[in-house]
Amino acid sequence: MIQRRTFLGVATGAALCLATRDLAAKAVPRGWSSTEIRTQRHGKLKSRPVVTGVSLQDEGNLLAIVGDDHYVSLYDIQAERFVDHLKGHTDWVRDAKFSPDSKMLFTCGNDQQLFGWKADQLTSPEFKSKRKSAIIKLAVSNDSTKLATVGFNPYLMIHDATSGREIQKLRCACADNHAVAFSADNKLVAAGGRCGTIRVWDLESTVLLHQFAAHRRRVRSLEFMKKGALISVGEDQIVKVNNLSDESASFALPRHAAKLFAIKVVSESIIATAGSDNRIHVWNLDNQSEINVLSRHTGTVTSLDVAQGLLVSGSFDTTVRIWTPDPNELAESEPVFITPQFSSEPRESASRPAKPGVWTRR
Repeated sequence: MIQRRTFLGVATGAALCLATRDLAAKAVPRGWSSTEIRTQRHGKLKSRPVVTGVSLQDEGNLLAIVGDDHYVSLYDIQAERFVDHLKGHTDWVRDAKFSPDSKMLFTCGNDQQLFGWKADQLTSPEFKSKRKSAIIKLAVSNDSTKLATVGFNPYLMIHDATSGREIQKLRCACADNHAVAFSADNKLVAAGGRCGTIRVWDLESTVLLHQFAAHRRRVRSLEFMKKGALISVGEDQIVKVNNLSDESASFALPRHAAKLFAIKVVSESIIATAGSDNRIHVWNLDNQSEINVLSRHTGTVTSLDVAQGLLVSGSFDTTVRIWTPDPNELAESEPVFITPQFSSEPRESASRPAKPGVWTRR
């Protein structure tokens, strides 16, 4: 039998832990403001849909949100409201990406379909392309001419971005792939999946240039840096910075006890990662240190995007958050690459997004 004093001590400790956890989840990260977007319920769902992918136009007001409701929801970030919910997919929509020129929106999902939507005419898809298995992740080349898709099959497919036509087929290291990315110069494409091995190909010749075991478990997300490094995160809780020209110069960031689902390059030295601890971690790669933790979500953070000076995050907690960074914090971290340009308007409160500053590169 548990003694009453012992029971009260355990109960008090548990309550204190819960209270501390709740306060941490609601804490406002220093220097950042954010606004919450709650997803809307559709069809036969009894609750609001979870979020599996987000994408914000580089030029324009549209934010695409996808999840388990089979819809592509479009949110106007200036009007602060949903403006459309696109139909077409018949299962979970796994990913969404606007093209870098903001003219097209691409979506893919468990229904094995890849859709291309014109951003100025979203009533119906411009094209549909179907594979033989679920499409989990897609990437768009920086010149907006090519798409890459991976999923529950051993192949990375390269598509023409205007028609969806398959133009190249590259064999991955395993048959369950969740990560794909183009390099900034459009010369390389990389993919990774369940086995933890990443492959990198020359896009023009399709020659396999690199293959390395970056993770011990599934690779969840990949991003190329402008200087050529390839950053990856996975279910082994590791953030790996892979130096393609010198493998011995590769390194891992300090480990957090969470499976990692998403990574996004903020600038040439600043990245954001997110995962099952419900948080977004902001890192400075120059000194391999964490410079901020964004902790407003209450469920696994599945997806990240960066555009227009904003960081966008999607979560299994059925919300999307738009984060406005503190330009001073980023400028102090990397003054060579970022010159903050402040709006003349007064800063708004954390409950409403301030008009973003513009991140410009020298």
